[in-house]
Amino acid sequence: MITAQAVRDALRGRFGSFLADDPVFFDGVLRVLRAYSPARDSFASLSLRMEDYLFNALYERLGPGMTCRLEDGSFRRFLLSDLPAAADEALFPLFVSLKPYSVSYDHLHRYWMESGSFSAMRALYRNYQEFLPAQERFLIERIVRENIPAPDQEAWLAVRSQTQPESGSGSTLDGKDSPA
Repeated sequence: MITAQAVRDALRGRFGSFLADDPVFFDGVLRVLRAYSPARDSFASLSLRMEDYLFNALYERLGPGMTCRLEDGSFRRFLLSDLPAAADEALFPLFVSLKPYSVSYDHLHRYWMESGSFSAMRALYRNYQEFLPAQERFLIERIVRENIPAPDQEAWLAVRSQTQPESGSGSTLDGKDSPA
């Protein structure tokens, strides 16, 4: 299950607390994620729907300037070119909520290879260690070291424990639901 907190956490780095904690904003992202159906949707089509939602929500919330004040007092203007990466980050809670079965691995892996999705790559590294060949684990580690700021690398490369579910996900690596 995708939680509101997981969505807010995923959004906060790019959008700041003002938007990430805005119930209308994060609830819309949550609705897009929860509407995903593997039988009907591809991750690529979901990403496009997320981009569309983010553009409309940012425009509605911030106006045509699409500028927001962040916690540090600086201002951030959101550009159309920011939306694919923002949508990718917003998909992360869905990716880590998937049960780590081989079918989920295959879909995530294919999407990562086709799109270059950092969120799919991160979910694969964190939740699918038993499926990932050693060469791909090393490749992901190198990509993270070369592209993610040093202070964030440890959190990025954290591997979910075999016995502990992802915070708020409700599932464990063995596919059994954890108690609520």
